Amino acid sequence: MIEVQEDRTVTTQLTPTGSLLHEAAGKHARHLMPVLDRYQADPAAVAARLPPNRVLQPACFKPEPRPTKVVRMNMAKDLADTLRRELRMQAVVAGTFSDTSIGTYSPVSTMFENSVLFVPSSKRFYDMNQDVVKEYFPEVDTTVVNAFVVPKSKKPYGTHSASGIALQIPSLVRKGMGFPKHYMSFHTALTPTPLTRQPFVLFEDAEVEAPSVQYAYLEIMKREVTPEEKAACDKALYLFTEGKLSELDLPTVRDFLMAMYWSKRYENTPSPGYYHACQVGEALFFNNYRAHGDNSLAISEEDRLTIDFRCFSKVTYPPGMTSGLDFIVDPADREHQRKRKGAAIEFLAMALGYADMGEFLYTVFGNRNLKADPFDLITDLQFGVYNRSKYHLLDQNLDAHYERVERLYEKIEREGGEYQLPAKAGEYLKALMGDN
Repeated sequence: MIEVQEDRTVTTQLTPTGSLLHEAAGKHARHLMPVLDRYQADPAAVAARLPPNRVLQPACFKPEPRPTKVVRMNMAKDLADTLRRELRMQAVVAGTFSDTSIGTYSPVSTMFENSVLFVPSSKRFYDMNQDVVKEYFPEVDTTVVNAFVVPKSKKPYGTHSASGIALQIPSLVRKGMGFPKHYMSFHTALTPTPLTRQPFVLFEDAEVEAPSVQYAYLEIMKREVTPEEKAACDKALYLFTEGKLSELDLPTVRDFLMAMYWSKRYENTPSPGYYHACQVGEALFFNNYRAHGDNSLAISEEDRLTIDFRCFSKVTYPPGMTSGLDFIVDPADREHQRKRKGAAIEFLAMALGYADMGEFLYTVFGNRNLKADPFDLITDLQFGVYNRSKYHLLDQNLDAHYERVERLYEKIEREGGEYQLPAKAGEYLKALMGDN
């Protein structure tokens, strides 16, 4: 049974956590910094590509600020229990191949936009709440589901905010093209979130903005930095702007520079973190360009489970372009990214027991040889693919796929919570990561 109420807004008043943005961001920056050690960079080459030897082209998008609200979502009586079970099963599968030691966003993540593959009831929750999404966010064009677990005794991902490939290009930022001007989330609790349970944290008083990495770097350098911090920021910007990073590490390095930016910008103007002690089914409706996330809170001995809608307004692109992929100049590189996206989806399907992509496409679309671009199946925030196509998985009938997922999860339960990645999928993953 769906609970309906005329006014869904629970509150617009949030409670301070006692943490501060510059401290939380500084801790996250220190956590992410080791990713730079994976790469070699000649100091002379770094210096040649940074000021004063090179003029940077910074950009910063200033979206329309909207206050965060707590909204009660439609939640059938049995749905929260079902979602919690499925998220825990998804985590069992992910645990056989996901490395979350530094970052969590990767092509083979079982979270973010890939959640639709692993959480059968996410589609039900999506269908039940599109009216709520449109009520609070009438500009919405595309909605994706992100479902995840912060395990007990583990830290959540630290302070970050939304970005995208077009936000690194000043001419596109000025024109408002290639990225969503309105980007909101409904971050819905599946477990209660008191302060003792590492709740979701928003830095409500900080400016809502989407800086490019060059903008963040220049702002950092206006402030006091240690020699170690400067060397790390120099190397990070060089690796990022010169295309030296793998797709796995690129968002992590961007988040490192953003965390350094907040740690310096708000050091002398402290900005507190806020949370709401959500009950199950309550969502924090917030602007995803706002700084959020805090891994400086006390570790909890209970899991925190969440299902999140990420919602975008319609994105416009320059003439002749249809997604952020078209901002990649080299056609061979664009094709490489399409192949990698398709391979990642194929691997995730194989992890769920499919023989290959053809079997998955037949199960969902009745066509083994569907010629859809893999980015049409699942949007991609890293490469600026926001607008949904006619093949968008959340808009399909996924019953047959979810029946297969449910059979796998029942098998995991019968076998005491154990799961072994199919050998063929494991070999496929090794080849995929080797091609990174």
